Amino acid sequence: MTVGDACRAYLRDLQARNLSKSTQEGYRALFRHLQAYAAPLGVSSLEDLDRATMRRWREGWNWAYSTQALRLSQLKTFFAHALRERWIRESPVQDMRAPKNDSRPTNPLEPSEVRALLKASKRKPREQALILLLRYSGLGIGDAVTLSRDAIQDGGDLVLRRAKTGELVTVALPAEVTAALDAVRRPGREHYFWTGRSEPVTAAKYWRGRLKQVAEDAGVEGFHPHRLRDTFAVSLLLNGVLMQDVSTLLGHGSLATTERHYAPWNLARRERLGRIVRKVHRKDSILAEFTPKKPPEAVAAASGEAGLTTRSKPTRRVQGSI
Repeated sequence: MTVGDACRAYLRDLQARNLSKSTQEGYRALFRHLQAYAAPLGVSSLEDLDRATMRRWREGWNWAYSTQALRLSQLKTFFAHALRERWIRESPVQDMRAPKNDSRPTNPLEPSEVRALLKASKRKPREQALILLLRYSGLGIGDAVTLSRDAIQDGGDLVLRRAKTGELVTVALPAEVTAALDAVRRPGREHYFWTGRSEPVTAAKYWRGRLKQVAEDAGVEGFHPHRLRDTFAVSLLLNGVLMQDVSTLLGHGSLATTERHYAPWNLARRERLGRIVRKVHRKDSILAEFTPKKPPEAVAAASGEAGLTTRSKPTRRVQGSI
């Protein structure tokens, strides 16, 4: 079977299994890169994509770590399918490992940057409403721009399933956010920011461009809508919310995903571990022996000062009082 035929057959299988459009589009992008790499080498048969060929391709990847890990996972799934279908005799990527994660920590926005974004979007109510929604819901841009009116219940609770993971998300929205959404709601439309006629990925791309312009006007460098989601998560963690609860609010498929991105801001864990370590230190005999003892005169002086501070003051007699 040719590389192109195998890719097309797998995409048809994804569609028949009713997988999300974003998943299908991800594989389409992968297959475009794969075929663009194989064609100049004269590789047309799927069998000719051996381990050495695939490793050379991986060595030339210049994507971000997260993208490389995703592409490798997709390749393993694709070739496992090809093996089951007997298109190939062995998977050329079965033992291939993901690259080491050397990415920088998540970069939330400072409060001053959020204020700058809101100020710059003051005359653009739809952009401002979307910024508020992203900041205080923790939604990704795709879920935010396709948010439907019935996803927000009475009382301001947002309830939906993430398109990416299928996980149920329930977040209490501030009244200021629901008011901003109500202000931009258009009669007859089911969604706040989407007509429903285009693909969700197209709507997300459109609104990324609109928010990028707001960020440029606000002077916020390195802006990406995902930084508002990061800001939501980090704010919770710095206020002592447990990592497990933040993971649920973000709709992550696993706690490990939340840990990977937000571990540096886990204040509740740091404080808990600090208390545990200090408690152990107080029982440590070596530390007790090492701690310098105060000389007797210092102890006596401290006791005398304490006595002065606790001694009752003489009652002042006021003329005419009883």
